[in-house]
Amino acid sequence: MTEQYTAQYVGGPLDGREDDLPESRAIPGSIVTHTYLHAGPKIETFYQLYRTDEGRWEYRLLRPR
Repeated sequence: MTEQYTAQYVGGPLDGREDDLPESRAIPGSIVTHTYLHAGPKIETFYQLYRTDEGRWEYRLLRPR
């Protein structure tokens, strides 16, 4: 049986949101992209997955360079 985790988003437009994180995707350092489409230009934000010292999973906003 595969274990299921919860990952919280920290920063950016998804701040505070929680998503299910299957064990197969629980890879520290992996990056997810959130694309916001609206009447204006497309806005993309990037989050990197971390495991905290307490053992929780977080997607932290990556700052643009």
